[in-house]
Amino acid sequence: MDNKDADLIQTTETEIGGIKKKIEKIKRKCIVTHVAQAKAWRNVVVQDSRTNKKYFFGKVLNPPPEVNIGDELFIGYEDLPFELPGIKHKIILLTLDGFQLDWTMV
Repeated sequence: MDNKDADLIQTTETEIGGIKKKIEKIKRKCIVTHVAQAKAWRNVVVQDSRTNKKYFFGKVLNPPPEVNIGDELFIGYEDLPFELPGIKHKIILLTLDGFQLDWTMV
């Protein structure tokens, strides 16, 4: 595996309702494929560098920081500590220096 494809993984353990659950957090690079200006925020679509899946983030605040098509950002995948129908992960959009831009659940 090439270093640029390596995921950064952190595992934590939490207790919910007396049941211990392991939560994995994965962070990997993504590429911005679309940016659209809305009134108070931007709509940003990114493509995961490993799976080629695209994710939509609808409330990325206006600059700073600048986000342009072709920019590299991070997406963080986090297992949810609770059960929701059809939703298993929280996905966070981050700048390369770790600033959180937006999040969604899938």
